[in-house]
Amino acid sequence: MALKPWEQISEESLIQYKVFHVRKARRRSPRTGKDIGLFILDTIDWVNVVAFTKQQELILVRQYRHGIEDFTLEIPGGVLHGDEDPEEAACRELREESGYEPGEVTRIGRAAPNPAFQTNQITTYLASDCELAGDLIQDQGEDLEVVLVPRAEVEARVRAGEIDHALVLAGLYFHKLESEN
Repeated sequence: MALKPWEQISEESLIQYKVFHVRKARRRSPRTGKDIGLFILDTIDWVNVVAFTKQQELILVRQYRHGIEDFTLEIPGGVLHGDEDPEEAACRELREESGYEPGEVTRIGRAAPNPAFQTNQITTYLASDCELAGDLIQDQGEDLEVVLVPRAEVEARVRAGEIDHALVLAGLYFHKLESEN
């Protein structure tokens, strides 16, 4: 028996913020005929950037994340602005969050951050031969510290739990797959 999509019974908008919209929905299972309530988060697509300097150092940023009330070590990334091209957004985010500009940029993957309740996608880019171009251009809600990690140490940082953001790990995995080709 092939799986079938769930039937939409009802849906209502709950709240609209700058970067996301929350909807409350009821859907009916095609298998059981029973319906359930759920929440859907419509949000803007994101980009992240696995970026290496000419010295083969991975460019990371340390920042405080309110959800876990702790600091994370992440690759640069963020939301697209309007109809912005994802590659342009990746270069912009890299420059704003790290001060670096890439020599070359390549799209290496796309993923659904959490398809259980989110509608957006994240596209990952590889930026190579990055050079420092100036100071950080931080958003009002950001306090960033740039951390350069030699390529040979990245896997050890992941294994040690120093790099544990799921979307960063996905980006690093896309890079691993790309480097195996």
